[in-house]
Amino acid sequence: MELRLDFKESIAYCNFDYLPEGLEEKYKRYKPDNKTTLIPRKFLSTIFEQYQIPEHTQQLLVHGIEEIENDEKLFFFTTFLVEDMCSARNRCDEAFYTNMTPGCMKQYGDLYSFLLLLACVVPSMELLEKRGIPREYYEKIPHQPLGAQLEKLAAHGDSKVNDFPWDMNFYTCSIFRLDRFLFIPYRFDDQFTMFRHVKTKKVIALRHAGEEFRSDGQRNGINDVFDSRGHFISVWDENADCIIANRINPMGFVEREPTSIVKKEWEPVLQKGDTLLGLHIPSGPGYTPDRLRNSMAMAIELYAKYYPELIIKGFWSASWLYDTRLSLLLDNEKSNIVQVQRQFYNYPTFEGDSMLRYEAFGDREADPVQSPVQFTTSLQKAAAAYMKTGARFNTLSMIVLKEEIEKIGSMPYITAADIDQFLETVDSHL
Repeated sequence: MELRLDFKESIAYCNFDYLPEGLEEKYKRYKPDNKTTLIPRKFLSTIFEQYQIPEHTQQLLVHGIEEIENDEKLFFFTTFLVEDMCSARNRCDEAFYTNMTPGCMKQYGDLYSFLLLLACVVPSMELLEKRGIPREYYEKIPHQPLGAQLEKLAAHGDSKVNDFPWDMNFYTCSIFRLDRFLFIPYRFDDQFTMFRHVKTKKVIALRHAGEEFRSDGQRNGINDVFDSRGHFISVWDENADCIIANRINPMGFVEREPTSIVKKEWEPVLQKGDTLLGLHIPSGPGYTPDRLRNSMAMAIELYAKYYPELIIKGFWSASWLYDTRLSLLLDNEKSNIVQVQRQFYNYPTFEGDSMLRYEAFGDREADPVQSPVQFTTSLQKAAAAYMKTGARFNTLSMIVLKEEIEKIGSMPYITAADIDQFLETVDSHL
């Protein structure tokens, strides 16, 4: 028997410490399938056996599941959350899911976030099966976070989900590892438009108006560094025939002098709201242009075949690895970091160097200048020396349009002139 409260009654009863915004309309449209179990016991038994979960931990998880299932109101709302989460990533839904605890759970509330994620695995796999996706593409996806989560719970009784939004990608089987890289749908929302020349096929990105940049073409204020004298504001002047705007140099900065394009000669190929594939970089060897090209080709093929409703324009990513300042420190001919970033159309973001500090020095607040540590890599030594001059690093984003996949390895966007202009512009604010 279905017990359905209206949305406000339901959340008042469940008393969550956090819920994403925008759930009410989805809740009204929700059509339950009248399941009586949150997580199939056969699936539970399988993972208990696979990970050799001790009996006391098995009982803890079962008791937590039963507390949810035995509360009709909480169970109904939880099944709604599971259904929404299972399709959220492929819908590029902006609802921000993270850890949540229902106040109505009196005994096992600390397990709720993990159980909510775990409840997504079976229905997500069923959705993929309905699409006809071969099981080998997704059967291992949830196990990336699951193994460590269960081990932590069994060894220390710690049920906390440390990075719920990231882990959700895996429990909902929304992120695919194809050869070397991970891919997941992403809605483009940055303040620029990309155009392709109708004859030469050259690509250009023009920044929208009203944004403030330093003389080095980075966002004014990034890393709390401002350029009061040399900053400029991006422009966009458009009429029936042409557009005058600030070009994004694919080396990852915005050019001060505006560029003019004749509209009939250029067609827009990426605009706000378009769908891309977010690319993520697992640790390990093989970070090369060849593996990048192969992975991207596999991703386009998979999504075209099994997700025909998604019109994928290309790829997006953000990383400290894309900071073109690294090319000032590393061997441009031998460094995989430099060779890969040269295949992208890089552009500036508002993210500073905390990601580099974390990846290179182990702490987002690390200060290798004021508190030098024992450097074990040439990158650490070079990065610290560069920062000692007063310069800072940035996290850049990148775009690769699907038409350029086969050109990866031959720098499809960056020219020698772009590199020369970067060398003239970088750190000019200092």
